[in-house]
Amino acid sequence: MTIYPIDRNHKSPNFSSRAGAHIRMLVLHATVGSFQSALGWLTNPASEVSTHYLISYGGAIVQLVDDDHAAWHAGKSFWLGLTKDQIQACSLGIELENRNDGRDPYPAAQLAAAHWLCRRLVQQYEIERAYVVRHLDIATPKGRKTDPAGLPWPRFADGLYESPPPPTPVASYRVKAAVTAGATVRSDARRSALAVDHLPAGAAWYGVEVEGETVRDPLFGTSDVWVCQGGRCVWSGLLEKVLP
Repeated sequence: MTIYPIDRNHKSPNFSSRAGAHIRMLVLHATVGSFQSALGWLTNPASEVSTHYLISYGGAIVQLVDDDHAAWHAGKSFWLGLTKDQIQACSLGIELENRNDGRDPYPAAQLAAAHWLCRRLVQQYEIERAYVVRHLDIATPKGRKTDPAGLPWPRFADGLYESPPPPTPVASYRVKAAVTAGATVRSDARRSALAVDHLPAGAAWYGVEVEGETVRDPLFGTSDVWVCQGGRCVWSGLLEKVLP
């Protein structure tokens, strides 16, 4: 089973006390913008909004507000008798990088990271299925919010309570010797994604193959396959598989 690292180096000042309320609810959102723009907005004191977790297209997880504090993510809301203030006090908010237009897909790497995180939180805080919701479910008046549009719901939420699927096969690779400049590790499967590490020629790498941005390189060919591990991705054209 893949264990996803959680980056806790970006903290939001926008939070308050839970006032003794116990965590019993999970609310999923979409950023309606890029990972980086959402990170800047959610950590800006002038925005007066925040969330507990933010997940990139590539599956990178950042925690902006500690679980024991209330993040400011619910807005005007109501659910099963809970008022806005009660929802804020008892919920965890999770933002997914997505344009929220119903056409922008949620990549496999992102869904896998979101499933891992949500399942972990559901088990840790014993959250009932009825309290795993989307922002659009709780926002008032109805129709005020549409996020996370296009998320495969309720299959995603129901899956948090099913037996875990068999682990995704992880393969071993190394950076090709011909890649003299080395390979850049990015925060998701796009060339424009944040560079988070660098691997020299011959360095070992492992992960799961996912579909991402198509890269065309005159030396190493054309491919839309990236090899990712917990939100860290390398374009497959720079890698060669290591035989077991």
